[in-house]
Amino acid sequence: MKRHISPEVLVVAAISFVGIGLQSRRLNFFEENLSLQRSRHESLDRDASFLSQRIDLLEKSMEEPTRKLQNKDALDMKTMKKDYLMLKKALESIEARMDSMEKLSVDIGQDRSLTESPFQKVGDWWVAQSTMFRFPKGIVIGRNNNYCNYGDAVLSVDYGWEGEAANCPSGNGSVAFGLANYATGDFATVTGGKFNEASGTSSAAMGGRLNNVIGDSAIVMGGELNTATGEYASVVGGDNNEAAGWSSAVTGGGNNKASGPYSAVTGGESNNAAEKYTSVTGGSKNDANGELSCITGGTENTVTEEGKYSSISGGKANLVNKESTTGGNFESTIEDRLKDLEVNNPFICEEKNCVSVNKHFKFTSDITVKGKIKEQRRKKKTKKNSN
Repeated sequence: MKRHISPEVLVVAAISFVGIGLQSRRLNFFEENLSLQRSRHESLDRDASFLSQRIDLLEKSMEEPTRKLQNKDALDMKTMKKDYLMLKKALESIEARMDSMEKLSVDIGQDRSLTESPFQKVGDWWVAQSTMFRFPKGIVIGRNNNYCNYGDAVLSVDYGWEGEAANCPSGNGSVAFGLANYATGDFATVTGGKFNEASGTSSAAMGGRLNNVIGDSAIVMGGELNTATGEYASVVGGDNNEAAGWSSAVTGGGNNKASGPYSAVTGGESNNAAEKYTSVTGGSKNDANGELSCITGGTENTVTEEGKYSSISGGKANLVNKESTTGGNFESTIEDRLKDLEVNNPFICEEKNCVSVNKHFKFTSDITVKGKIKEQRRKKKTKKNSN
């Protein structure tokens, strides 16, 4: 005998299937909307893929109950109740997933980066909007150096050399331009030149080649093979110069060194300002070792450590080893002039008398004589004749 199914059960089952159909259409709508954003949001793409698989499983799970509903002769109340509970559970699962999809859809709509771009293409150029951009890690223009451990908030402009990147701003807040330049100190900058390195904190290398800035807040501007090791030290141009003292400076020349605090060497070659407040201005192989001493030009001049507050004004091979002493060109000139007068003087002077050498004298003007003219030579002849 066939069992009859009550109309209420059939109505409930039909309503359930209709609800599932509507929810499936809603799910399809959100899935299509999600797929449009998939290329911009990878996480949403993974969620959509997972949800699609879930829908396939649910559809397969509903095929058997649907087939049974279509064949009413094979149904009984127990089976119908079981299928109804299963469908109800599946519907609740779909609704939960739909709530999650609706939230994700709202997030997509509120995400400005997915709907707007700060750039506009004008011809072959992408032009940014008039707005601020923030790059917490840094910017690399050109080639990326695979051997560089880039710091945070850095900037690198690297055209490269023979197809390889060469600049490396590894210090935090550092900048590296030019070719094969390294900004390894925090807040250091290398703004041009090649093979330069700024390793001191807040140090700078500007142009030139093979320059090295080690001191904090030190700077080398141009030249080659220059080094600034002192804090706040500076080297401007030249080659093989070194500013080693605190706030010391070397400006040009070659093989010069300012090692004393606040010392300075201005040009020349192989000059050395070794003590505090010392200076050498030009010349060559001059050495200022006394505090607050100064050498102006000349060559091979030396102020020793004992020669505090002393100076040498040019000349050659002058030595000052006492405090507050002046030497050099002025005294050397007087001494040289006296020697010249002694060599070329036509008179031989003894005490108050001067005797002329056996020379002829020509006077182009009048002669004014004060006092008496002694005829020593005549007297000597007279005395000789009398004998």
